[in-house]
Amino acid sequence: MTETDNMIKELNAFVQEYATNSELITTTAGQKINSTQAHLLMLLKIMQSQTNSELAEAMNLSKPAITKATKNLIKYDYVTAIVDDTDKRSSHYILTSSGEKLAQLHEQAHTTMYTNVHTIMSQFTQEQQQTILKFLSQLNKIGNHS
Repeated sequence: MTETDNMIKELNAFVQEYATNSELITTTAGQKINSTQAHLLMLLKIMQSQTNSELAEAMNLSKPAITKATKNLIKYDYVTAIVDDTDKRSSHYILTSSGEKLAQLHEQAHTTMYTNVHTIMSQFTQEQQQTILKFLSQLNKIGNHS
């Protein structure tokens, strides 16, 4: 096996483990939600009441993408839509208590991931960290063009 083969094997293992842990968060809550929806919950936890347009801008997504994501969150009672009193065409989204709990779980997963990565990275010199960062950056560019 070449070093490239070993690198790909390790990267695949990381992706699989990360996906499994992310899936655990959603199945613990009892309902399937995707990464975008989980991030919407975290954003609503931080920013409180937000409109579709505000969420789209904050997440750098299209309004239809936010609409689709919020429909699922409403369906599973993680989010409530409240019609704006001054503009009946607009709704503000807020977390329900179950949405708050799931947002907290997702936030904890982010904190755990950060802590784990920080612990691993602290084992490398600054120069090695820069090399790792450069490698990951270049790897992401490949992924963005596939």
